[in-house]
Amino acid sequence: MKTNCYPSRSARTSFNITRELHVACLLDDADRVTELLAIGADRDAVSHAGYSALDVADLLNRVSIVKRLLAHVNIHETGMLELMYAIRQGRSTVVRALLEMGLNDQLQDEALFRGVFLMACYIGTTFVINALVKYGPGLYVSPFEDMFVHVAMFLNNIEVADTIRDIADTERRNMFRDVEVCGLRRTRERPESEQH
Repeated sequence: MKTNCYPSRSARTSFNITRELHVACLLDDADRVTELLAIGADRDAVSHAGYSALDVADLLNRVSIVKRLLAHVNIHETGMLELMYAIRQGRSTVVRALLEMGLNDQLQDEALFRGVFLMACYIGTTFVINALVKYGPGLYVSPFEDMFVHVAMFLNNIEVADTIRDIADTERRNMFRDVEVCGLRRTRERPESEQH
């Protein structure tokens, strides 16, 4: 069992629930996060450093902590809004958490997911793009590569455009490899009399 050491608090220091929540996020203590949220901690309260608990968990790639911080979100009703906000803020860990919390089910319509991906090309980061590709319901980027790159370049988002090109290139290489393997299998399966 994991034990976390919290900084000692002198008798003169008052309990600061925001600070406690941030420390729990830093220490990857999901149970403590849940406990603090239950007694009124605000995931969006900003520390003196200018970060919310959600910012801290996202920056440290703490998916389980992000899920605890988002546990109150009704995925069916407001999940898409939370996803758009996470994309806009460049929070790839939040994007992943929302997808894993059930938003993937709502995004099974390929046209809808393609629209979300298009928005990410416009306002997102390379980390968000990669999270959508890796944890989303599935989308072949290569057939829409030109459109996605064009949208990214509209805002001079060169890094996202390069990421899209890389993803599309990888898809094409994998497809050609699969075709070659399939072709080799067919050649081996043919009787020798047919090969001559």
